[in-house]
Amino acid sequence: MAKVLVVADDLTGANASAAGFARTSMRAVTLGRADEWSAITQFHPQFDAIVVTTDSRHANPQDVRGPIHDAVRAGWPVELLSTRIDTTLRGNIGIATEAMLTTVRELSDRRVMALCLAAHPEAGRVTVDGHQLLGGQRLELTELARDPRTPVDTSDVGEVLTRFTDLRIGYLPLRAVTSPRDELVDTIRELLHEDIDVIVADALTVDHLERVAAAAVAADDDIQWMTVDPGPGALAMAIALDLPDQSSTRPLLAVSGSATELTRAQLQRLISERGCHVVSPTALPGSVVPDVDATVPEVVRALQQAGPGEIVLVATVLDSSHLRQLTPAEGDALPVALGDIVRRTLARVPVDGLFTTGGDITAAVLQHLDGQGLEVEDEVIPLAVAGEIVSGPYAGLPMVTKGGLIGDPDTTVLCLDRLTEMAQLRRRAVRAAPSLTSPPSPAPPTHDVGPTGPQRR
Repeated sequence: MAKVLVVADDLTGANASAAGFARTSMRAVTLGRADEWSAITQFHPQFDAIVVTTDSRHANPQDVRGPIHDAVRAGWPVELLSTRIDTTLRGNIGIATEAMLTTVRELSDRRVMALCLAAHPEAGRVTVDGHQLLGGQRLELTELARDPRTPVDTSDVGEVLTRFTDLRIGYLPLRAVTSPRDELVDTIRELLHEDIDVIVADALTVDHLERVAAAAVAADDDIQWMTVDPGPGALAMAIALDLPDQSSTRPLLAVSGSATELTRAQLQRLISERGCHVVSPTALPGSVVPDVDATVPEVVRALQQAGPGEIVLVATVLDSSHLRQLTPAEGDALPVALGDIVRRTLARVPVDGLFTTGGDITAAVLQHLDGQGLEVEDEVIPLAVAGEIVSGPYAGLPMVTKGGLIGDPDTTVLCLDRLTEMAQLRRRAVRAAPSLTSPPSPAPPTHDVGPTGPQRR
């Protein structure tokens, strides 16, 4: 499930914030402004950091609170929230901060406190004595004072936060930020005893941001922290809270509904050479069709027990003893059941990638995941393709697929090795889902996946 929710006031800032999380191996996605913020919940299973934009930097103040309220409610619960602000304090910063604080306090049973880390040292923005400096100058003394849309008339961070709000501000000066760690922690504890909503911290370097975040967590481990910052502050707090997962990758899910002799040989080679957690679906009484309700818990349990990068294989037929003659009705029902198993499993346990063998199985899986098809990157071998799911809540998930009669005994091993490479690359990427303003389009009812992607029958 997602660990971090960032609400930004523009898309450029949202992307920059997401990129920071991606550099720590957290899965990050950016989402455009939505009419229905409930769509955010679709992305909880697949990403560690969800960054949304309200496009509210230049909005009327009365139009800012509603989207933030809705976005936070849709993204809850998470361990860290952040309102992403402009590095030069433009926009509705105070209103956005107050709106997030109010909403989180309605949702959390813990004390909620905002930590404003306005500095972005690597971009030349620092905070000194509660004032934001750009290239060593106060903001109101730079060309920002003549900005045609949002002229900046003050560099006082506290003043910006209290405009049109009832926020109460406390300050953490540079002398405290640079003091020994125990003294810094004690200073923050003293601030927490005051009747304030936001702590504004000075910072000249990234190290200062990280020191403040770590000290804030140490000062009181029962506080629900939210940050007010342009990106580096939220990242520092995520690290202080130990949210980035440094343990490599998640498991891979492989699904086979093919009964061909070649597929059986490929799966046996995969099991012997790569070591798999094998799940043989529980069948419905008197049928070979998987019982979805009974099988999903087995697959979920296998994925939870699998280590990073390990393979969980769901296969209806592994050797000749599993062969059964399917009726036409069972032939139609089997892919549907496997597709439903995948959908319900991924809603509970995230994976790094998906492998399918069998054209009907692939089509059913994509349909159940609301995927329009594959954006094909390459062929592992002819007619075995690698790509990413297009559209839907699992857009961007790496997927490798092949037909049941494709390749030689080594082909499935090659496919899973390619999937592993794709998963590793994806962990360092930021995904974008700008189309939340409308629900996902329905997937085509049936299609084959060939070397150029989905093709209608």
